[in-house]
Amino acid sequence: MLRRRVLGNGLAALLAVSRLQRTRTLLLTMTAAVVSIASLGFAAPASAAASDGHYCGWISPDKPPGLVDARTVNYSASVQCDGIVRRVDLTVELIYHGLVSGPGQTINGRTEVWENTNYTAFGLGVTNPGTACESGYYSGRATATVQFRSGSPEYITRSTGSQPVSLSCNPPDIPIPPPTGGVTVTNPGTQSTLKPDTVALQMQATGGSGSYTWSATGLPPGLSINSSTGRISGTVTTIGSYNVTVTAVGGGEGSTTFTWSVRKDAPCPRC
Repeated sequence: MLRRRVLGNGLAALLAVSRLQRTRTLLLTMTAAVVSIASLGFAAPASAAASDGHYCGWISPDKPPGLVDARTVNYSASVQCDGIVRRVDLTVELIYHGLVSGPGQTINGRTEVWENTNYTAFGLGVTNPGTACESGYYSGRATATVQFRSGSPEYITRSTGSQPVSLSCNPPDIPIPPPTGGVTVTNPGTQSTLKPDTVALQMQATGGSGSYTWSATGLPPGLSINSSTGRISGTVTTIGSYNVTVTAVGGGEGSTTFTWSVRKDAPCPRC
């Protein structure tokens, strides 16, 4: 009787140990499962790198700035995403590093926003302000923040930039300073011509600089002025009195006014 009780107690103890081992094994298995779930990132926030397929990347991300022409520097960047977006903020900067590729300074920048669009590729460029650029090292920098309409992550932010590149720009045009002093056109005095005589009158001017460009108003019909030489020539065709103004431009402007009379010769039967 005592032996059966001892055996019964021992069997109960073995069963209790067995149940305890099974419980510990189950707990270890559940803990391992929790670790596995956490390692997959299931609990990661929507803005984390893990996603359900959304992706944004740069097109030619390392492309450096270049010359549009001999005096204009341009840097452009394009980002492409794999889903329909709610909003895209794209900022592009042009950076100048000096003649020896020192610390960079943003000399021009631009931000553009696209909203509620089915497009998946977005591009933007900036140019060096003004008509002239300085030779030296230039680089570019771009940042895009994309908000998708659905899915995870909702937001993706990407940045890219280029290494500095040396560019040689043409020097700016040196403006020609306006000449000092005005132009004085010599008044030839009152002119009188018989119809149908031929005329040759050379106008004169002083002052200004360079060559002159000539013009005239009020000339008698049949006469004209050479814009390069200032010579008035032709054959008068109409009798009358005319107020003529001659102007010369060259490093300044000047003019003079005189009267030109065209009359009939008494013995001329054709006048």
